[in-house]
Amino acid sequence: MVPSGGCGAGESGIALIVTMMAALLLVTLAGVLAPLALIETAVDVNHRRSVQALYAADAALELATAELGSLADWSGALDGSVPSAFREGTLSPAMPDGERVDLTAITGRLRSIGAGASAAGRGLEWRLFAHGPLNAWAPVPAGYGPWLVAVWVADDAADPDPDPGRDANDAIIAHAAAFGPRRAGRAVQATLVRQTVSPPPPAPPVTRVRQASWRIVR
Repeated sequence: MVPSGGCGAGESGIALIVTMMAALLLVTLAGVLAPLALIETAVDVNHRRSVQALYAADAALELATAELGSLADWSGALDGSVPSAFREGTLSPAMPDGERVDLTAITGRLRSIGAGASAAGRGLEWRLFAHGPLNAWAPVPAGYGPWLVAVWVADDAADPDPDPGRDANDAIIAHAAAFGPRRAGRAVQATLVRQTVSPPPPAPPVTRVRQASWRIVR
């Protein structure tokens, strides 16, 4: 005869084993999912930084375009004699994480190898036009940044004048880049063209600068 309660004890033992196995499975799943969650968070942070960097670079391009539009002649910008009014800090500023941005070295790389996989702007005589923290150039939303921005200019390849320091066709190339913590950054290049628009009389002609082309190069 099987003693009463024997089945109950066996069932309790089985239930304990099942519970332990379920707990072990949960611990294992937690160990697998936790790194995935961290990776997903890192990807999200990197994506957000990349988007912010692109907006920062484009904002610097727009600000530089407005300033260049106020110049009667772009030759001074191309030969370095007329830099932007916005030149904040040194040519080797430090980011909050301690990383330094060597603008002089970047100028050399732009001239020799261009930017990005497409080597955009390679061989042009780039000249640093403006640089500094974006929030020192224009108001930015709270928590946006910190971003260091810099803008270079160069004579376009279609200019009939062979002198890279002289503009003869009212067209130049601008390269704008944004640099952030942990080497985050993006860059854009645009062809700027000066045009004179003649509205109906008696309104006088209006000179404006527009971006004839725009592309992401980094």
